[in-house]
Amino acid sequence: MNPVTLSALLTNDRLAGMQIAITSTIDALIEGVRVVAHPGKVDISELLQKTIVTAPGIGIGWSRIRRAALTDGSYSLLVDWTAYIVAEAAVVGLRRVEKEQVGLALGSRVLAILADQSASFWGLTGILPPEESPAPELKPMFTVKDMQQGTAYYAVTWSQAVADLGEGFLPRVAGSAYPDEGVIGFGSQDELNALLGWIPGREVEPDA
Repeated sequence: MNPVTLSALLTNDRLAGMQIAITSTIDALIEGVRVVAHPGKVDISELLQKTIVTAPGIGIGWSRIRRAALTDGSYSLLVDWTAYIVAEAAVVGLRRVEKEQVGLALGSRVLAILADQSASFWGLTGILPPEESPAPELKPMFTVKDMQQGTAYYAVTWSQAVADLGEGFLPRVAGSAYPDEGVIGFGSQDELNALLGWIPGREVEPDA
């Protein structure tokens, strides 16, 4: 492993960019709600003081990042994301809507976004769909005491992997299949040589 500068780390970091992409995507898909990024795990006291997210609003944070090794020597990072939802009663279309309804509607919308095969990639490449085990989940974060203060808190949690990080030990070459001839062709002899130590096979003499 070679040394790397802080500038290079920041340039190549994909986690911060993913949080920004999640925040901007959800913000664009839920109008009239403020969606902000949060640097970590929200403490309920922060929500009570409304120093992080104001109602109606959603804060996008994460609680854990795990490394998942791949067979080729590279790895993925599995991120546990959380969308913190703050809801209060509101007047919508001349009708009062209670805070619980607002919170459930926002939480259901985030779950719908996570289920969408396009939106859940946040406009990025090199990431995997949200994990189905455990599946994305909506759960309350408030107590009866919190409810008496006029605000309800919910959290949508999901896990999603940033894939193909690090340098694998397998050669990164690709061949083209020619089914009629029963062979795989490579762009150069060097590419073929790079694979020879990894593919079982035998040499045959060309037809005379």
